[in-house]
Amino acid sequence: MKKCLQTAMILSLLCLLLSGCGDKKKGSELTDKLEGINKPTVNQEESAPKEELPPEDDDNDEADTVKPSENNDDTADSPTEEGSQHKSLTEAECKAKIELLRDTEPVLPAETELLAEMASCVTGPRILDEHGMIFSKMDNNKRAALRDQFLEYIMWDETAFTGAIPVESADGRFEADKIISLKDALGFFREVYGEEDFTPAPFEQVQDGYFLLSFGDGDPWEWIEHMQFFEDEDYFLLTGPSFYEDNGGCINFVGYADILFEKNPESRYGVTLLYGRYRNEKINVASVETSSELPEANGKIYWGMNLIDDDPTTVWAEGVPGTGVGETITLHLDKVQPVYGVVICNGYTASYKQYTENGMPAEVSVDFGNGNAVRKELEGYAFEDISPVYLAECNNSKVENDGPVMTDTITITILTAKKGTKYDDSCISGIQVY
Repeated sequence: MKKCLQTAMILSLLCLLLSGCGDKKKGSELTDKLEGINKPTVNQEESAPKEELPPEDDDNDEADTVKPSENNDDTADSPTEEGSQHKSLTEAECKAKIELLRDTEPVLPAETELLAEMASCVTGPRILDEHGMIFSKMDNNKRAALRDQFLEYIMWDETAFTGAIPVESADGRFEADKIISLKDALGFFREVYGEEDFTPAPFEQVQDGYFLLSFGDGDPWEWIEHMQFFEDEDYFLLTGPSFYEDNGGCINFVGYADILFEKNPESRYGVTLLYGRYRNEKINVASVETSSELPEANGKIYWGMNLIDDDPTTVWAEGVPGTGVGETITLHLDKVQPVYGVVICNGYTASYKQYTENGMPAEVSVDFGNGNAVRKELEGYAFEDISPVYLAECNNSKVENDGPVMTDTITITILTAKKGTKYDDSCISGIQVY
């Protein structure tokens, strides 16, 4: 009996050893798959097949697309599969998650700078809208714009992505300033926003396995201010008021950005961009009270409600002799709520003629209540044949606090003003509260 037991134990031990050898073989195969991939991540066996370089034959869609590899038995229990559960959220689920996070207290995560720069890459190329989008499933032109923005951040100094992947000089090999390996870039895109396949957009320069990059200037951009962060076990949320701007000084409030990140241990940065939108919200002004207004003339009304009608061709004009220094505009909001600031559209922006002939404030004080008053010089310009919409954007000025102020009343006072070529009256065409 004792001998039988010893035999059974020996057989069991041999089975265990054989099983261990099998696992070791699988581990060797996994090591072979990861060999040559220059990424500091943990389990990346899906990366190699996806990073094959696409041929440049535009007539062959199959060849032009780098497709993700299919999961096999070796990766079935990997963290990548768990992470993919977050990526598979629908847009409705992303919106619901955002609302849940916004109901929590803001945090200041250790990843603040990284999250802010990733958000800047999203807003910079102006791809967000109020409908919302899952970044990995955007149309290819929008994904190409996002790719281009990240590549610029990789090339610039002192960003969170500087040095993320090697940047080479073109050295006359290509008509470009810099080149980046397509293989390296695709691995990076997959980690930072979940690129599922890659097809070059018409405006992307891809040649001989490289992205060709040239320095440029002049494109308008959007950015987020007063960022707030929210967090739960699986996600980060970044929110804040967002603005459009261009090199000509035009500025416009475009809405409140919501950008959702998933926590992803498979990404070198620990997070992946998941979903973004501009929240369709607006701070409503219930009424406008002014210290004076120009009397109606030639069928035109110059009352304070023109300031909130979103029409650059209507205007408020003060009605006292002189340039209107000391005159006030008081905005009554529909409720007490957090306010960051106001955008003032200065001057009479219905046309170049109206703008130049009439006066306008040069400096104002904006009192948000509770001792929060801000002084600001208003700047702007005009040129002939300019449209009212563009003229208004050229004369928008932000006046804001360092952070949100709880208020339902905002008072604007004209501190200094300048005359027009024909009239002294100070004019303002619009005010937006954010």
